[in-house]
Amino acid sequence: MKTNLYKDRGHILYTGGITILGMYLRLWWIHHIPAKPIYDFETYQEIAANIFMHLGHSLRGEPVAFQGMGYPTILGFVYRLMGNHDLYTAKMFNVILSGFTLILMYLILIKITDKKFIIHTVYTTVALLPNFIAYNNVISTEVLIAFLLSVIVCLQLYTFDNRLRYPLLGFFIGIAALTKPFLMAYPVVAAASHWLKEKDVKKTAVLFLTVFLSMALTIAPWTLRNYQKFGRWIPVSYNSGYVFYINNNAHNTTGAWMPIKDIYASKELREQIDAILDHGNRSEKLAHELEVVLKPAAKAWIREHPWEFVKLGILRLKATFFSGAWDIEAWAMNEFKEKQRWWTEIEYLRNMNAFRAVSDGIIYLLSSFGLMYTLLNIKNILWGLWKKDSRLSDLVGIPTLHIAFFAAVYFVFEGQARYNFPVLFFLALAAGASLDMIRTGLYGEK
Repeated sequence: MKTNLYKDRGHILYTGGITILGMYLRLWWIHHIPAKPIYDFETYQEIAANIFMHLGHSLRGEPVAFQGMGYPTILGFVYRLMGNHDLYTAKMFNVILSGFTLILMYLILIKITDKKFIIHTVYTTVALLPNFIAYNNVISTEVLIAFLLSVIVCLQLYTFDNRLRYPLLGFFIGIAALTKPFLMAYPVVAAASHWLKEKDVKKTAVLFLTVFLSMALTIAPWTLRNYQKFGRWIPVSYNSGYVFYINNNAHNTTGAWMPIKDIYASKELREQIDAILDHGNRSEKLAHELEVVLKPAAKAWIREHPWEFVKLGILRLKATFFSGAWDIEAWAMNEFKEKQRWWTEIEYLRNMNAFRAVSDGIIYLLSSFGLMYTLLNIKNILWGLWKKDSRLSDLVGIPTLHIAFFAAVYFVFEGQARYNFPVLFFLALAAGASLDMIRTGLYGEK
């Protein structure tokens, strides 16, 4: 029986209170926990600052397309709008995006289920999740991509004139792909989700083609720019070959990033790498030619060592979903230890270890429930894709398809703790659905 949540005063007060608390904690974090951008985050900031100063999408004075251009470009225009390129401006932008993301996640929840237990459990998790709070302090793609994915899922769930909805969906997928290039494959996920519910070949084909073309048109200006700058076909970024081989070579034992000087390379390949990098005098982020030589090498190594590739893929999934929340301290509070004046060394270590224990535990629980939910439903998904009379609810399809999609990408390319960020909402959704099944199994429906 459908519950009218808009007339449920208790529900309104609870979700409103959780939203206010979640937003307060986000603001508190960026004002009280110091962090500076390092590594890739420093690159995002430099590019955004260059865009603010009308120097184009450049790094160290040269055109660049090593990372997706979406986040630094959007941030650069935010800087122009605000008249500065201060880190505080970027962090406040994250908080604003995070607030809109909470609203969108709530809209997703009430669309796919009317069970208050699931809605309250999942919404409380995403509003108060340490990762979702802490990453507002990081100059990175995470908060933006969570927002874009929420918009994309909402556009799939809330129907209106398809002549507008499908191109709009393709546009936002295009922006997401310009932020995370592997999302160029997302139209397949959208089509699969539509087919699992509607079972209409013609309508699913129309959705896929419209969304794909709209996405391609959104990406096209950047692709043209890359052709003009680098003289070859680069749809979004040129780091796929670099990342592919760095994480899949005979010397990689962890499935994670490693310095290019330490990777396995034949004499011929090493000479090519050294020539491209000018024997260490040129940044890998500017060396677009690396993709041309490293991608074939990665494919060849995988063909010759399929089981070693599988081992590295398993390590990547472990690093992404079962490494806890060490990334919070590394990226979202990396200046806190030096600048805080409240605790002694012993107190700091004890408090941080306690915070880490809680944060780790939450991630382990979400990942365990989420991945188990996905594994149990993969059979239903595959059956539903082939059988026209088998329909699946969004409560099954949305989390399962998204978790499986991101897991497949990380299995092949790269895994680390912060890469679980765009999947956390779907893991929480799967966990909420799992807990509800356990609850109703033990106590019956209430």
